[in-house]
Parts: sequence; structure tokens; C-alpha cells
Amino acid sequence: MSGNEQGPLPDFLIIGVQKSGTSWLARMLRQHPDVYMPGKEVHYFDKVHNYRKGEQWYRSHFTDAGQHQTVGEKTPDYIWAHGDGVEKHDPDVHKNVYETLPQANLIVLLRNPVDRAVSAAKHIIRSGRVSPWYSLDELLRGEKQDRIRGHGVLEYGYYHQHLSAYLDLFSVSQLRMLFFEEDVVDTPEDGLAKVFRFLGLTATDAIEGVDEKVNAHRSALLELYAQYYAPRLLGLARRTRNIFPKQIEPPSEATIARLYDHYAEHNRRLAERMERSLPDSWYSPDLASE
Repeated sequence: MSGNEQGPLPDFLIIGVQKSGTSWLARMLRQHPDVYMPGKEVHYFDKVHNYRKGEQWYRSHFTDAGQHQTVGEKTPDYIWAHGDGVEKHDPDVHKNVYETLPQANLIVLLRNPVDRAVSAAKHIIRSGRVSPWYSLDELLRGEKQDRIRGHGVLEYGYYHQHLSAYLDLFSVSQLRMLFFEEDVVDTPEDGLAKVFRFLGLTATDAIEGVDEKVNAHRSALLELYAQYYAPRLLGLARRTRNIFPKQIEPPSEATIARLYDHYAEHNRRLAERMERSLPDSWYSPDLASE
């Protein structure tokens, strides 16, 4: 549909979740000759100010799609249904999706919510939204939890809540649930094949870098301090990375244990609603990946 001012509507959405392989999956799908996805997250259904721009604005992101291509987009924030979310987030995001795309296929990648929360907290620090002065113990289950409130660090892991909101509107056959541990880390080829089958795509040899990680971060702690407190010194901090290589300290075993307790009921309800067992690592820190 190249050259047409009115682009098509997507056939599928990658609705979440953050820090669970969505960037990897989008990069893989963009290489398929029969798929078109814009390079950036659109944030149409989850941002109030974007949704008000209307369907024509949304369609404008897909004007370069070929006439016979399967069209999709990835915005992990779409998963956050019935929640206040980040600034300007629409808690009725799932209803917005259904109103515009009632026939769309939905793909969600889920990760052990404890691992995901830790990764998200690190991301909040690396992005300069929270001072690296605070430890992950303080931010995740300690006295500084207010610092990460509103960023979805813990809330994104309430998978049962979010998926139930979608499944109240969409049929189960329209949702494909993948697990980060199994379908991205352990057997990415099989995970990608599941998505191809779900979207009715043929296998192709055009996909490269299936085993490569996306969005890997190696920022030294000194860089993070400079980014948050003195951005003008960030360049100097990066040049001294090898001298001061310290990374963000992982949370304590006690914090990890509290997080497993925190998510236990959410996980139980998810497995019950989806009628599917969850990866073993979701149930105990002793079974989780490093």
C-alpha cells in the first residue's frame, strides 16, 4: 500500500511485556519479507493524547506496507490494562485496541515476573529516571518504593490482571502467549516458528541474528551517576569505564524471596486462567536463571 496516504490497519500487535524479548521478536519479524512493522513503538492505544489523534493518524504509520504484507506493530505498554500506568497512560488501552482492531491477533511475551521487575528497576536507573544512589533492595521492596511507583516496575508483572482484561474482549484463539525463558532464551528458533504459525507466515531463511540479544546494557555505575547528577560529565565517565567497571548491585536474597511471595498468587491465577503451566523458574528463586 506504498504511496497511499491512508495506510492499512495492523493485523497483529505485540502488546507486551517490557524486558521480555519484545524488541528481539520485532527485529526478527521485520526481516520477514511478508511482514511490515514500523521501526518505532507507536503508542496509539495507550497514550491518551495519541488516541485522540484518531484512526487516520494511526494508519499513517503503516503507509509503507506492501499490499500483500501482514502488518503489525510493537508497543509493550499496551499490556497495562486497568492500571494508572505511566504518565498519560490510558487504563482503557485494551478497550481502545478492541474498538479499532477487534479481529487482530495479539502476541504477548511473558517473563518470570521477579526477573522482569529486577530488570525493569535497573532500566529505570539506567534511563536516568531514578538515582543510582538507591539500591535495588530499597527500590523494589524497601523504603524507596515510591521512587519507582508509576513506572510499572512491579505492576507489569500482574499478568493475570492484564490478560484477563484482554480476554474479556478477545477470543483465546486471538492471543499467543510466549515465555521469555523458553521461547526467547532457550529455543529462540522454536519461539519464532510459533509466531510464524500463529500469524500464518511461511518459514524463511531471511531471518538473521536469532540468537543475538537485543537491548543489552553494560553501563558502569559511574556513568549512571554522571547521567543522573551531572550529564555534562557523561562523556568523561564513559571514557573511564574500564577504570571504574562497577555495575548495579543485584538485589539481596531476602528481596528476591519477598518478590516471589509477592507474585505467587498472580502466577497461580494466570496459570488457571490460561489453563497452562508456567516455567519452573517462576515458582522458586532456586530454579530461576542467573
